[in-house]
Amino acid sequence: MLKSILAAACIAALTTVSAHAGVTIRIGGAGSPDSPDTKAMQVFKEKMEAALGADVSIQLFPSSQLGTVDEMVEQVKGGVLECMYESVGDLGSFHPAANVEGVAYLYRDEDHFFRIWRGPVGKEILDAIAKDAGFRVLGPAFHGFRQFLLTKPAENLADLQGRKIRAPGIPAYIASIQALGANPATVPFEEVYTAIQQGVVDGVEQPLVAIKDQRFYEVAKHLLLTNHMAETMGFMCGEPWYQGLDKRVQDAFAKSADESADWYREYTDSSQAKVLDELVAQGVVVHKPNLDEFIAKAAADSKYDAALQPYIDKIRAVK
Repeated sequence: MLKSILAAACIAALTTVSAHAGVTIRIGGAGSPDSPDTKAMQVFKEKMEAALGADVSIQLFPSSQLGTVDEMVEQVKGGVLECMYESVGDLGSFHPAANVEGVAYLYRDEDHFFRIWRGPVGKEILDAIAKDAGFRVLGPAFHGFRQFLLTKPAENLADLQGRKIRAPGIPAYIASIQALGANPATVPFEEVYTAIQQGVVDGVEQPLVAIKDQRFYEVAKHLLLTNHMAETMGFMCGEPWYQGLDKRVQDAFAKSADESADWYREYTDSSQAKVLDELVAQGVVVHKPNLDEFIAKAAADSKYDAALQPYIDKIRAVK
């Protein structure tokens, strides 16, 4: 509670900074200063400042400086913070469409992912979140497919059964992990390292870049490559605030956010093999299971909210 109050006070104090600029945009994030998440924010800042010059001031606050992910979501919702850069799934408690992030084996591959988020179905989803939940998401970016990192070996689906796996407190994530036979435990992202270290959970599921950035490999050494979900990063802003911007700023924001997403895609594509090698060098053992049994079990046992199902159907219908 004290941290949240201090973060809010920090944000309020910052509102007077760069008052000369036409618009000041503060963006919070949970990634470390060297993480690709923070680099994507920096790319956005560079593009915006190149487009608008002195008419804009972009201030970045990585490493959860403004509070936990949940606290930042509430700050954006309450109009205290303009934007944050995080997983779209973090809005799952505000709108069912955001829960597509947690649906197992929803995307056929990376190209399918971008056909969704750069196409009419993605636009429909993002417009629905903006209209009904008050969050404008811009620049959906591919953070990579999620994998299981475990404290004990797991070679196949049978070995995953009953393992206590950290999950975000989002219904679709929980349903997907349960469908795969694991036991989801909702732990705040900022507490995952300690939870694994202390044996509160048996592991975590995250993209490779997050496993490396958050140093989870220090406390769990078995990587089960399942590609079970694709994480969507994005700039998540208050919709009333965003609609209050003039069109020139909105256009620059949307273009800069997409260019940041393009950078993230290139980074993810070029870094996956390198990150995997770095994890192996840190003592991580890689396990490559037969994915057919994972896909079949997810299809048979996943039970998602009825309000989410139409969005799932629309995404799967895109060729």
